[in-house]
Amino acid sequence: MKYLKHTLALVFLIISTVFITRYNLNDNILKVFCLVTISLFIFNLIFRKSLALKKYFTSRYNVFTSKFRSEKVYDISAELMFEKIIEVINNSNFKLAGTESNNFSILATSSISFSSWGESLYINFDNSKDGCVMRFCSVTLFGVYSWGKNENNYHEILKQIDDSLTI
Repeated sequence: MKYLKHTLALVFLIISTVFITRYNLNDNILKVFCLVTISLFIFNLIFRKSLALKKYFTSRYNVFTSKFRSEKVYDISAELMFEKIIEVINNSNFKLAGTESNNFSILATSSISFSSWGESLYINFDNSKDGCVMRFCSVTLFGVYSWGKNENNYHEILKQIDDSLTI
């Protein structure tokens, strides 16, 4: 199961290559478009778990990904929320992919499903005078429409946070 996504990407690449060569596409623009699309898919799959590429995946100019952004204010410090979210993610269906404690950034991923290639969840916290602001962004791995998965990820994280903060 660990290598399923890499196997699927390889199968996708082989099928696309066979399609391009078998049907002898005479239109060079179409060939270039197909190869660029395949390359971007593989790039997204390989570098999905890199917190350093957050700006690439969350950019509004990245038209190959669907994004959902939201902010929520909590009345506790960013340091405490950062630790709490890590605990919440470790006890959820999401996988913790990376953290940066100096700027309170977290990257979590969801698994591949029938409706999606998976999503990356970017969460960061900023201190404010009333506590902290949680900035959330859920990004599809490769898809211009998320079929509601990005919003569901946000609501699931919020529910788990609320459950963990309730005494």
